[in-house]
Amino acid sequence: MKGLLALLGALAAAMLGLPVLAVLMSASQAGGACSLPGVGASEPASQQGSWLATAYGPPWGGIQGGGVTATGLDLTAGPPALEVAVDPSVIPLRSYVHVQPNPFGTNSAFYAGDTGGAIIGKHVDIYDWRGRADQNAWGERAVSVAPAPNPGAGNLLGAVAPAPPAEGSASGGCQPALMNGAIGLTPGQTARVLSDGSAAAPAEAPAAVKLAIAAGNLIHTRPYPEPDVHYGTLAKLWPAYDCSGATSFVLYGAGLMGSVAIDSTGLETYGLPGPGRWITVYANSAHAWIVVAGIALDTASYGGAPIPAGSGPRWRSEPLANLGDGTNYVARHPAGL
Repeated sequence: MKGLLALLGALAAAMLGLPVLAVLMSASQAGGACSLPGVGASEPASQQGSWLATAYGPPWGGIQGGGVTATGLDLTAGPPALEVAVDPSVIPLRSYVHVQPNPFGTNSAFYAGDTGGAIIGKHVDIYDWRGRADQNAWGERAVSVAPAPNPGAGNLLGAVAPAPPAEGSASGGCQPALMNGAIGLTPGQTARVLSDGSAAAPAEAPAAVKLAIAAGNLIHTRPYPEPDVHYGTLAKLWPAYDCSGATSFVLYGAGLMGSVAIDSTGLETYGLPGPGRWITVYANSAHAWIVVAGIALDTASYGGAPIPAGSGPRWRSEPLANLGDGTNYVARHPAGL
């Protein structure tokens, strides 16, 4: 329900008014077909335009809710996003639908990310970040609603990704196996560590770099495992990450390695030798970390105080500080980056 407390922390990028990037990392179904009960393909074409569509969004308050959705998206700052409130008995939360027409004239899929007391049956409430005038101009309209596949990593801008699934949970329906939250974009080619410890991706970076930042944001509050272990496939979120597990997860999330984590010794031979333009892995037999667009995701206490406090992977604004620990590291990078 609109106003539900966030399942994720508030997105600092949105609070800062940065453009919103939402990216999806899917181990399955990206671009594939899916079906939703009672939506689109299962109903006659003559009825597909019989849905009601309204619009909601900032300024928040009252029937508009507080700006945090039922799936944990923080829309309080009004970031651009393709999202709709739905009746979850008709359209499952965290699925995707096409809505035609819509206030933005887009053919992209909308993320079913919210609910509302007045959203019952064949009714969708379209999130419109542009303000009350545009919401009122849309009013109430008849629309067609049809199921849409997970947009996948190829649809980087304008889509919305939900909160990550719980550890060990299996994805079903149209829900991708691994998903991340929204992240902000910062101008230029260097990423930025935000006040909550998450990172904003550089607007001029390649898609894989933005995906790497998004993956790091999924785990930047996780603790270090005790004992030091890997928890299996990278396609499911682990409860804790050591140095090589975190580095492997970022590479996996960016589509730059498979779903089997590599230990720090193995990372000494990852990719190509030398530092990369955008991404560099530093590794020896005892430790590894990854630098993405000028910031490091590292479990060691170098390069700035951990935000939030605690053990585990944290973004660091001084990417090469760990080179001062007195040991030698091999620098490697993914091809093309």
